Amino acid sequence: MAHPSLCLLLVLLSSVASATTTDAAFATPNIRWHSKKFGTAWFKEKDVAARDFLREKLWRVWRGNPATNLWRRQSFGVAAGGCQPSRPLIYDGFFQIYDGFFHGNQDLTLDGEASLVDGLLRLTQGTDLKGHAFYAYPLNFTSFPIVPSFSTTLVFSIIGSYLDISTDGLAFVLSPTKDFSNASAARYMGFLDAQNHFLAVEFDTVLNTDFRDIDSNHVGIDFNGLFSSVRASPAGYYKDNPYTTYNALSLDSGQPIQVWVDYNSTSAQLDVTIAPCCLSPTKPSLPMLAVPYNLSSVLTPTSDSPVLFAGFSAGTGRLKTQHYILGWSFKINGEAAALNYTALSLNTIQDLARQLRSRPLSHNTMLCAVLVPTLAISILVASAALVKVYMKRQSKARKNKLEWEREYGPPSFTYKDLLTATDGFKDKLLLGKGGFGSVFRGVLPHSKQTVAIKRVSPESKQGMKEFMAEIVILGHIRHRNLVQLLGYCRHKQQLLLVYDYMPNRSLDCFLHGQEIITDSSLCWAQRFHIIKGVASGLLYLHEEWEQVIIHRDIKSSNVLLDAEMNARLGDFGLARSHDHGADAYTTRMAGTWGYIAPELARLGKATKATDVFALGVLMMEVVCARRPILVDAADGEPVALADWVLAAWRADSITNAFDPMLPVEEAAAELVLKLGLLCSHPLPSARPCMRLVMQYLQRDAPLPADLQPDNLLLSSYVLTQEEDQNDVSYPLTTITDLSKGR
Repeated sequence: MAHPSLCLLLVLLSSVASATTTDAAFATPNIRWHSKKFGTAWFKEKDVAARDFLREKLWRVWRGNPATNLWRRQSFGVAAGGCQPSRPLIYDGFFQIYDGFFHGNQDLTLDGEASLVDGLLRLTQGTDLKGHAFYAYPLNFTSFPIVPSFSTTLVFSIIGSYLDISTDGLAFVLSPTKDFSNASAARYMGFLDAQNHFLAVEFDTVLNTDFRDIDSNHVGIDFNGLFSSVRASPAGYYKDNPYTTYNALSLDSGQPIQVWVDYNSTSAQLDVTIAPCCLSPTKPSLPMLAVPYNLSSVLTPTSDSPVLFAGFSAGTGRLKTQHYILGWSFKINGEAAALNYTALSLNTIQDLARQLRSRPLSHNTMLCAVLVPTLAISILVASAALVKVYMKRQSKARKNKLEWEREYGPPSFTYKDLLTATDGFKDKLLLGKGGFGSVFRGVLPHSKQTVAIKRVSPESKQGMKEFMAEIVILGHIRHRNLVQLLGYCRHKQQLLLVYDYMPNRSLDCFLHGQEIITDSSLCWAQRFHIIKGVASGLLYLHEEWEQVIIHRDIKSSNVLLDAEMNARLGDFGLARSHDHGADAYTTRMAGTWGYIAPELARLGKATKATDVFALGVLMMEVVCARRPILVDAADGEPVALADWVLAAWRADSITNAFDPMLPVEEAAAELVLKLGLLCSHPLPSARPCMRLVMQYLQRDAPLPADLQPDNLLLSSYVLTQEEDQNDVSYPLTTITDLSKGR
């Protein structure tokens, strides 16, 4: 039986002897030691520490050998029975280092758009694409009773065509297969929508409500699907200082970001840490995600899938995005080796980001670069350079414009025309101002048509999302009771939307007596016509268009009135769409107090039923001419309008809830109030669909016979039971993004 020191001596001597050989020498019999020479039992059972020490020494000698230094970027492993380098199956102690990707892809399996370019592993570089890169040899976990500890670190960069705006992201993957040829790009990040037995750490840069993403810049841990079913967190890191402060980090800034993924099989905990690349100290001491989870329940090999592969996957959507891996290190049963930052292509990444985002050199820099000794030649060269820069800038601008128009359609108006129409956006033409921009009245210079122009605030990232939502939704729908979007204009940082002008402004100006309306009275026929108009528009959104559209912000200030007092539902900045027959998932609550359904406030889930709830409140507001939230005259406490109307009905005096200034048709007004209470029922399942609401309003169907005030009173226990049955998978959410008077 060989002594451990003898084993080590033989390794060192053989490694030195091979210093003048090529990589092929490492496979010679002089170094390919087997268990016959040292004994399998001695290595596996009696001195595991000596085996690991021996393997590490062999690696360090080989790594320092100039003749074989390139081999550092290939794999190195030790078979369970001896000291030989092993490639077909990777066992305990395997470690792999890529300090850049310079020497071919013999150890990588690439498919899709993945390729090696200038020392970088590029996964994607365009639109609607996917790319995968996996280490070519499997990790054989069948040698362990449970999933062993492992550690990996990598440096990645996501570069979008626009700063901090990209499409989807990338993921580090442990999977039983390398074949993702049938996977989808874009929001699926190159995965199938369902795949058993895989682990993915995703770096997601788009908010996909279908997958219940928390935001458009987060890190998530996925098991056997694309839902971050275990844990997700906004991207950031804890900076090590006396107070350990948290710092947000933009995943698609284009800057290199380093990731550490560590799994401890003893404590069954998975840690994910990120930080800007080359941070000192390198790795933050506090992880961003620390998730207690036994990976053996997910990654345990089966007869169908006895091995696992490690690698990366990425996908792009309609906006051009590039995903890069700069370096990668992986180890089983140990900490991944640190990357050599000086060998990574950091400067190349910065150059790529500048090129993609159309940032040409400044005028002074260009002049200095082409300055020549004589003045005449200097002027000539500088002029030529300026022309070249100008043409390049124009070419880049045209390219970016084409990408935007491919996504959202061509602009319908020039910025010059809209500037002229509003007299330079003068305050005297201001119609209103909200959280994300201002609305101006204007007259188009050529057609002389009066229009309303919404100018989105360039500082608001949420304003950009609303701008795109209105283009996508209003740009495709047409209905007599919906505000007509005439077109848009995108000029540098200016975002403008152009609508039909509504001369009678919004419904709340009439109902609540604002001084800007000279004749604020609405007769009953006008009010009933407005209610039916809003209901007709909402029916179209929910059931008659090719997709379901959830408005999410129905209120009197968003009901605009044209010259004939026809109702037009507007402001689709918060609207969301999904296919018929599918569920709409939203994780951020949006809307206005008084119109928000109980389940929306509790769970943050917007559905067709939450729109119906808001419509019911609007019906009562029109009949009563009272705001959705009242102040009780007795104790000064706030009271919901629905509770106030219900109390009047229970007292058998529902007619007392009518607007006292309004001569009404009592039967019709009573129908509207009762229907409003039914639409704002506390239980979503008890609310009627919009087609049935229209039948009630047109008196094609009677109200339910059991519609009585006592049936509308439900305990909080009943409400909680229905919510738990229907929405058990949704956590409580923080109430954010409330819109007040936009």
